[in-house]
Amino acid sequence: MRQYETPRGFHGIEAEKYQNDRGVYTRLVQESSAIGNDEDAVLRPGSSFLWIGEDHHLSRCEVEELISHLNRWLETKTLAVTTRQSNEG
Repeated sequence: MRQYETPRGFHGIEAEKYQNDRGVYTRLVQESSAIGNDEDAVLRPGSSFLWIGEDHHLSRCEVEELISHLNRWLETKTLAVTTRQSNEG
């Protein structure tokens, strides 16, 4: 993986294995310039949303949820929610 900074000062990560059909690296994750409703959003550009891949725009809450799903996947080896997990809340 390679970290980079855009001309506008936002940071991102890309990887060689994710190349488009022209051999150009594509974005895995990048800070977004969109400003959310977070208390410190205006003072911290790039902290409200992340671009995931080329077409997804996730808020802080959505990123937290995604991390939860990915952590569960690491623990259980599946993204599927079992009946026991859904009852735990």
